[in-house]
Amino acid sequence: MAMMGCLAVVAVVVALLGGGLQMALKQPHISKAALHKVVELGGISPTIWDKLEFVDDSAWYDIITGANLGLAEAYMHGKIKMDPMEVFMTLLDGTSIGTKRKEGSDYLGIVMGILSLPTYLQGYISNMQSREHSTRVTKQHYDVGNDLYEVMLGPTMSYTCAYWTPNASNLEEAQTNKFDLILRKLEVKPGMKVVELGMGWATAANYMHQNGKVNVTGVSLSEQQVKWATKNVAKDGLQFLWLDYRDHCDDPKFIGYYDRLYSIGMLEHVGYKNHASFFKCIKRLLKPDGLAVVHSIGEPDFLPASDPFIDKYIFPGAVIPAMSSLTAAFENDFILEDWQNFGYDYSLTLNAWNVNAEKFFRDNPGAYTVEFQRMWHYYLKLCEALFDLRINQLWHFVLSPRPTSRKRISRQL
Repeated sequence: MAMMGCLAVVAVVVALLGGGLQMALKQPHISKAALHKVVELGGISPTIWDKLEFVDDSAWYDIITGANLGLAEAYMHGKIKMDPMEVFMTLLDGTSIGTKRKEGSDYLGIVMGILSLPTYLQGYISNMQSREHSTRVTKQHYDVGNDLYEVMLGPTMSYTCAYWTPNASNLEEAQTNKFDLILRKLEVKPGMKVVELGMGWATAANYMHQNGKVNVTGVSLSEQQVKWATKNVAKDGLQFLWLDYRDHCDDPKFIGYYDRLYSIGMLEHVGYKNHASFFKCIKRLLKPDGLAVVHSIGEPDFLPASDPFIDKYIFPGAVIPAMSSLTAAFENDFILEDWQNFGYDYSLTLNAWNVNAEKFFRDNPGAYTVEFQRMWHYYLKLCEALFDLRINQLWHFVLSPRPTSRKRISRQL
């Protein structure tokens, strides 16, 4: 939809919701009837109503006017009771907003798109991942404290998709498999200089250092992650920098400095307006014969912003990239040596995180509010459903700078 068309639709919706329609929808019987009709037109199974228990009738209005955000907030505040995974699978499996997107009629998708337009317009109009905006996600999500993360993520402290090969019997083994996969794809040699953009808690960097015998510089915008890494894994051969990755790329000392570069789960926070500069940053840091591995969630449809629930409560400013925005960003600067998709593994990872998070909440009932606990459960189960159904994917790109002289790299699985 063209920008002017989006603005026109927004103007109509705002006008309607600001007047009689909004007042009418606040009457539960009207908002309930409207939501039933939308679900019917969207091809959602009527069994969805067996999976939702309405405790507060105002939840009908929340959902019809807020879509996923309204459903999430109604669940968080106890207005409805539900098993989020059951609800998400009913909403997404075989429906126009899920696995059958863009196939035939899409009434529900149109409604949800209209309700999401304010968030999407913001993504079109402004750069939500600029230097000024990029600290929002670290302060809201990554810097809230490590107590929950230490239990939820387990010993590896890896907050990205694990690699569940047949030999992985638990989360720790699957995460270690992921570290090893990236290490093998990088084809490192002892003594190489390696940089990680978006280092998390630096456990991957520690693995690369120990098993690849390389020197690793980790770059993170999260103060708490850098503090945790400094306390728990610091040693000779590991360096942790608390700064924006763009500042590291702009430092003349590091132009052409690194033999290898990898980034695990940071590209989702870069934003489509910055994809080209992100990949140029990678090329700037690498030696001409270097290699890079970029690990990122992938989205089959281009969207300028996240779902409003994810944007408000989980990852402010994050945008899952589409292949169209990525290939245009790196095709003139890199050779795509390898591309792998193991997105289903993320559903297994999220399920394991949820089990651990639920245990933490049971053992520490006063650590977080009930609303936060429900929000966290909703977030993990929503994402699990999206990956289980392959609506979201997990991509690995292996890139080499151009020009280069290299035999083909070994395919690593």
